Amino acid sequence: MSLLTFRHMDEAALILTDTLATTTEGKPLMFQSKAWAVPHMNMALAVTGLANLGASWNEFLCSFLVARDIDMVDQFAPAQLRKIWDEFQADEDLPTCTVYHFGFRETSNNVVRYTYRSTSNFESELCEQPGFGIKPQPVGDFDDWVDLAKRVRAEQDARPANERVYIGGELFLLVVQNWKTQNIRLHRFDDYENHWLDMNELLSRQPRD
Repeated sequence: MSLLTFRHMDEAALILTDTLATTTEGKPLMFQSKAWAVPHMNMALAVTGLANLGASWNEFLCSFLVARDIDMVDQFAPAQLRKIWDEFQADEDLPTCTVYHFGFRETSNNVVRYTYRSTSNFESELCEQPGFGIKPQPVGDFDDWVDLAKRVRAEQDARPANERVYIGGELFLLVVQNWKTQNIRLHRFDDYENHWLDMNELLSRQPRD
């Protein structure tokens, strides 16, 4: 699982994600990106639940799909996301997963958002209106984004291990504008180095060919 916060505005989208990936038991496994810009399609994508699904989908968009904008991508997204999901499901029991697309139509300067949820068989959900979203949902009012992420993490850390969303590593903000994207590191959590050491220890214990 992971942290994802977004602000969908008329002419831009702001997407905040953490970078910690864990095992199913919650052990630090690696740091990885959970949001990706796709410049040649004038869009970006982000994922919650399983970052590897997002990485595989990003690879498909950049290496195999012939499309020009976010609407054209949507024609292929549900079927291909189901295919990728089924391939992951064959290996393990996965958490629920949601994929978000933020981008621009060829004929518009306004952001549109598509959402694809594993709980809805990755059916396409289009939103053209600005909005704000966060997973997992925090308790109380919204604050500055970094402070909000810290508060959500503290709330999750207080939950039982089998009910917790593990948040950590670093916080990156992906800014999406018409034919312009920027990725900005906003924060590194205090236990980053400890997680890094845990990851390397776990890697050293894995069998090698």
